[in-house]
Amino acid sequence: MCDVLRVLALLLSALISMGFGVQPVLAAQGTTAAAAPAPKAKTGGTPAAGAGTTAAAGRGAAPAATAQDIAGTWQGKLKVDANTALTVQFTFTRKPDGGWSATLNSPDSGAIKNVAANAVSLTNGAVKVDVAALSGSFNGTLKGRSIEGQWTQPGGVLPLVLSPYEKPQLAKADKEMLSGGWHGSLQIPGGAFTVVVRFKPDDTGDLQGSLAVLEQGAVQIPLSDVDFANGTLSFKVPLAHGEYTGTYANGTFRGAWKQPGVGNPAQGLPLALQKGEIAPPIYALKLSGAAFTALSGNWEGTMEIRSPQGQQISLPLVLHIGTNSNADVVGSIDSPTQHTTGMPVTEATFVAGKLVLKAGALNAEYHADLSGNTLVGQWIQGVNTVPLTMKRK
Repeated sequence: MCDVLRVLALLLSALISMGFGVQPVLAAQGTTAAAAPAPKAKTGGTPAAGAGTTAAAGRGAAPAATAQDIAGTWQGKLKVDANTALTVQFTFTRKPDGGWSATLNSPDSGAIKNVAANAVSLTNGAVKVDVAALSGSFNGTLKGRSIEGQWTQPGGVLPLVLSPYEKPQLAKADKEMLSGGWHGSLQIPGGAFTVVVRFKPDDTGDLQGSLAVLEQGAVQIPLSDVDFANGTLSFKVPLAHGEYTGTYANGTFRGAWKQPGVGNPAQGLPLALQKGEIAPPIYALKLSGAAFTALSGNWEGTMEIRSPQGQQISLPLVLHIGTNSNADVVGSIDSPTQHTTGMPVTEATFVAGKLVLKAGALNAEYHADLSGNTLVGQWIQGVNTVPLTMKRK
């Protein structure tokens, strides 16, 4: 199964299919990535004008960059391998006693957000930052408008050059043009996803973004590194380790979705985004009246699975079987710990007490035997099979 299918699915593929690709270089010890509030967009220029400035991720005003003043936000990229770079940001603040504090963020990793440094020093242009929560440290030298140094963490040392970040302003025309929904079809081996990207201004007027896959319940996934300049849109989806770049022409962004993983093309998969809203598909289940009576309600269970890194993970799931406003029999799956709801059940059969459910977008099935208010069976996805018992609540 294509990695895009496994990873973009997020809800179950990230954990159940055990194919969640790249681990963040700055992953906090003992933690897993979780959904984070959508970062504010960084933009410049309009498609019509074809001009503007390319914005960098981050926040705050540009640091003064004098020998003894590094206050503000600095940004750089860690080159993890030939195909992967991780954006990191340090925000330095001078304390009342003259010392320094710092927080670390990575727009590319939802798990790295406002991580406080436990020690910061600036001596004759030498900058040192210890981040115990990540078992890491940065050592660099202030040279003009940059801090040149290295990030050290168990497992390796990587060069890191930090430069001042200055938050750009989004033109009114850009806000109006981007705001709203954009949708397109992402073709993968064996199927297709309907991708919906939405932009909306927050209370301060800055643009926020999210991505959803209609076949997977239209769950909103935060974007980061949103960039819009000279008619080119780009953004990243930290939880999927994916990114999109597209060029605007005639009302459509045409570009490619890229995601690291075995079998994924280096040039990415074509994805054209057109403006407009699109409704999620409805999957009416063909269950008899007797089958619906036997299965209707809310079912809860927990799968015990092991991640690619060897971590034992408990994944609670909730299965809903009921009717919609059109009296269609429908089903969906929630993953509460991943803040994900409404993953659609696309097919269901119930014969002689045996239930088979399919979640088409995940290439997954649940086979179970019904005994009273208990379903005992297995979740099957790709080559993985995991025991799953669910009880009606």
